[in-house]
Amino acid sequence: MGGENTQPMFWRPLPTLLLLVITAFTSEGALCPGKCRCNDTTLSATCTSAALEVIPLQLNPEIHHLDLSNNKISNLYYTLSIYENLLTLDLSTNNLSTLGFEKFKSQRNLQVLNISRNNIDKLKKDSFNGLKALVKLDLSFNRLERLHNLTFLELHSLQVIILSGNRITHLERGLLRNTKHLKELMLNNNQLLEIPAAVLSDAIGLQRLALSDNLINSVDEEHMPNLLDLRSLLIDGNIIRDIHHAALTGLPSLERLDLSNNNFTCVPTASLAKLSNLTWLKMSGNFVENIPPVAFRGLFQLKHIHLDHLDLLTRIDVRAFVDNINLERIWLNDNIAVKSIPTRLFHGNPKIVHISMRNNALTTLEASHFPLDQLRLLQLGGNPLDCNCSLLWLWHLAEEQKKISIIQTNHTFEVPLELHIDSYEINCAAPDTLIGKQLAEVSEAEINCSFSWVALTSALISVMFIFLILTGLILWGPLKKARLRGNDRSQRNGALSRGKAETYEPPRIEKCIVSPPVSHHDYRTLSPWEQYGNCMSNMNIYEQLDCHLKDRPHIVYV
Repeated sequence: MGGENTQPMFWRPLPTLLLLVITAFTSEGALCPGKCRCNDTTLSATCTSAALEVIPLQLNPEIHHLDLSNNKISNLYYTLSIYENLLTLDLSTNNLSTLGFEKFKSQRNLQVLNISRNNIDKLKKDSFNGLKALVKLDLSFNRLERLHNLTFLELHSLQVIILSGNRITHLERGLLRNTKHLKELMLNNNQLLEIPAAVLSDAIGLQRLALSDNLINSVDEEHMPNLLDLRSLLIDGNIIRDIHHAALTGLPSLERLDLSNNNFTCVPTASLAKLSNLTWLKMSGNFVENIPPVAFRGLFQLKHIHLDHLDLLTRIDVRAFVDNINLERIWLNDNIAVKSIPTRLFHGNPKIVHISMRNNALTTLEASHFPLDQLRLLQLGGNPLDCNCSLLWLWHLAEEQKKISIIQTNHTFEVPLELHIDSYEINCAAPDTLIGKQLAEVSEAEINCSFSWVALTSALISVMFIFLILTGLILWGPLKKARLRGNDRSQRNGALSRGKAETYEPPRIEKCIVSPPVSHHDYRTLSPWEQYGNCMSNMNIYEQLDCHLKDRPHIVYV
């Protein structure tokens, strides 16, 4: 067959003997069934939605790529043995209920096998025997409940296993023992009650693990094995309330973590702090009420964070993201209880360029809430904003964006926008005259604060000023009198201390007893004034004034 061959051929399933005869056909005698597209150049055949009930036998035996998806094939028989050179085979969306025994034994070169969306409820231990070159196996959306531990025994080259959308409740230990090259394991949308640690411990090279939409209720320390190469972990859609603080210690290379739609009531800060290489985090759809200071401690490489649909969230601390110095994009949408955010919430994130806070309960916003000089996208639509002069900064941004849009419409060149906002989705919820109007359609006069508000503010300031003046006048009199009394006291002390040394000591007032009391019958003559000189050092200040003058006596009053 040369190039495209679309000659129709109507046939029914043939006896086994005839099948063997057909295998002797050469490529020159091959046919392409109706509704199929065959190409000898690429050695491919596509028979999607061709209403086939069995695998066609008349295709080129050298074919490499065969797509039989969306047909009615219910049995593999032994027809695949004809196509020994297949590299990819797609049997998705058919009616297969079993794969039988060793039906792929001739496909030693097969690398990709897709058997998703069939009715397979059980796999034999030798169902995939012979597929030693298989790299990707897709068994998603079947009816599998358990897998024998020898199911993947000969799949030494397997790198991707997709088991999503089944009914798996348990995985037997040793299932992945021979898949040393496994990079990706998809177990989402099953019925697992816990993380299959015993099975995962054999997948030492695993890089992506999906456990979303199961029934996992906790992540204990022993549930998560050491997976040193794991880059992505998806455990969203479970019923997890908390993560043990040491559970993620064995994941040093983790970059993406999805914890959304679980039952978390607080941010698992201590657990997340072990993930020093995390760049993407999603915690949307939980029951977190408060994002505390340094909630994402130690996540210095974090770039993207999703905190949407946190219905109970009411408070975000101003220091919540201080450790996330490489944060670039944050989503805080649909948090219906968030009525305000702290000023300068994102000013500690020097690389942030994208902030989305749509459909919250924010009524007022200040320019200081956002680092406008570095942002490239700011989304605020769906908030019940009060369109007064506090939003004048946002109105000016909307006007600037409108002007640039007009320029781009009238010219072929594109004007770069420094900051884009969703201005046509920002509506006013107050005052009454602007309810329901788009901020971009409101005039500057309408958004300016009214004169009454300005007058009230001015009156308040005036009253405060008058009060301060009156208070000063009332306190001035007592202060002045106290100052005068202080001056008088200083003058008196200066006069008394005149003639003394520089160092002033408080005077000591003492009496100098010259001699014992004189009785009425014992008279004697006192020595003239010398006796007073012996107690000069003990005299008080008044007795010392002219004590040094001995040429003439003087009277001292004590």
